[in-house]
Amino acid sequence: MPEPSDLASRVTRSAKKLARAGLEKAPGAARLARTSYFALLNWSATQQIAYRAWLQMRAREAEQPARAVGGSSPTVSVVLDVAGQSPAAAARAVARVLVQTYENWDLTVTSDTLATPHVPRSRRHRIVVLEGSTLAQRVNAALPRCDGDFVVVVGPDDVLYPDSFATLAAALTDDPNADIVYGGDDVAVLAVDHRDVEQVARRDPFFKPGWNPELLHTMPYLGTVTWFRTSQVVAAEGLHDIQGAELWDLQLRLTRGGATCAHAEGIVAGRVVGASPVPDASAIEVLEAALAAEGTPTCTVAPGHLPGTWSVRYPMSGEPLVSIVIPSKNAFDVVRRCVESIYATTAYQSFEVILVDTGSDDPAVLRWYEDVAARHESFRVIDWPEQPFSYARSCNAGADAARGEILVMLNNDTEVLEPSWLEVLAAEAQQPEVGVVGCLLLYPDRLTVQHAGIGLGIKTVAGNSLSGLRLDGRLTRTQELMLWTRRATTAVTAACFAVRKAVYDQVGGFDPELRITFNDVDLCLRIAALGYRSVYTPDVRLLHHESKTIAPSRDWTELFAAADLFKSRWAAVIARDPQLNRHLARTTTSYRLPFRGH
Repeated sequence: MPEPSDLASRVTRSAKKLARAGLEKAPGAARLARTSYFALLNWSATQQIAYRAWLQMRAREAEQPARAVGGSSPTVSVVLDVAGQSPAAAARAVARVLVQTYENWDLTVTSDTLATPHVPRSRRHRIVVLEGSTLAQRVNAALPRCDGDFVVVVGPDDVLYPDSFATLAAALTDDPNADIVYGGDDVAVLAVDHRDVEQVARRDPFFKPGWNPELLHTMPYLGTVTWFRTSQVVAAEGLHDIQGAELWDLQLRLTRGGATCAHAEGIVAGRVVGASPVPDASAIEVLEAALAAEGTPTCTVAPGHLPGTWSVRYPMSGEPLVSIVIPSKNAFDVVRRCVESIYATTAYQSFEVILVDTGSDDPAVLRWYEDVAARHESFRVIDWPEQPFSYARSCNAGADAARGEILVMLNNDTEVLEPSWLEVLAAEAQQPEVGVVGCLLLYPDRLTVQHAGIGLGIKTVAGNSLSGLRLDGRLTRTQELMLWTRRATTAVTAACFAVRKAVYDQVGGFDPELRITFNDVDLCLRIAALGYRSVYTPDVRLLHHESKTIAPSRDWTELFAAADLFKSRWAAVIARDPQLNRHLARTTTSYRLPFRGH
């Protein structure tokens, strides 16, 4: 019988073949094949098997000597806090540090009691006893003894693996001047056998993206086993006394001050299963302090979609006019549903709808235009009967006619679900470092994801992140966090995005050379080249009845030409999207580890 991972791989290939065949021969079979394929992607148990295979591969690699970084290896001062631990538990925590394959580190053990573990006395091992003090006080007292290039604070809920420090050190190869080094983490299940030897079972990895300020405002995603440049920590006066959120606070303070991050894309540490999350009061205190320091003290901080995550909503600055640009032709039922959902649902009222008509000749549509314009002064129709249809040019025509400070590009086959959608998008787009803001788009069943950002290099060129996953499916930890957190992403779809008109005009809008496809990704990348970020937020959800107004017979010549042009422009980002962890599969949009043999 084949291995489960091989079986999953075969089923995946078979489902894809059935789906392709079914599209031409049996639409019902195609739907069944797609459903089976997407169910497989959501099968988190399969990903646990893939993770075990990944760990075995990493173990073989770790047997090789740790390589030097830039001709030398940075020194690391480890502050291991064992407050509240029994001597046996503290000794096991020390043992996890002692097994590191990386050699350039020294260890300081802090505790709140004299019952400290036995640590072999040497140049690299020393004990500081600070009875009755807080974590911040203990770590700050240890800082003068930390003479390494970096300092890392490890607690009793952190599990170091033999290659933890070697993996972090290797991340400095490309950026030896980075101030913070972080990596992925997993969940560690600990057990002590009859010989008092600790056994570790590893599961639920989080393969993290590159530097992502929005995600750091959503959760302490850099993790606890993070290297900080010692001089920066000393200059920042060490840890602040915020129970359970001391390291998150330090990460926010240092990055706000300009500290740069190096990203180890592998898994560098584990958190003990059931480890205490950041207390709610501490998380709110840390985030509100960070937002006030950034000049946005009136943000709303509320619990996020997942435990341990937070939703930061920016207030609207003033009452700017938002111009919603919708290209459309005929498709009476489709465009009526879209426009009427805007007027029936939207709470924020300072908006105009600019419908760019690209050649409608359906009398019902033309009469409906007149009816909507009579009922809503904010509704305008721009005649743009261009042949052949160009999404890029029609959107640019709508933007030229727009009077608003903020543009929202919206497909006519979308449907608004939530009253706050426009205000959330517009307020995000007002942030000075943000360029384009996208949202969670769902298929009409309201359970299947159509878009949660765009990744470069997915399916050769670019793909909608997490497309096909079901909200009620068995998602992996990485999938859940990427789906349900506000975060920076390389690009978002123009099916629904917001952008300041000044920024849109600065780059000249959509490129007409990319008539139908890749124009939205290209726009996001050109805006990013000016120093702005694209942001995805799950706090806004719309339905997307995808491609309802595009003919089934696609212009493949246009598609291939657009792909070639896009690849010639953005080859470097396609090869290495910083927001996509390199260990995840590129043949799928699902943020999963590849199965063996792929």
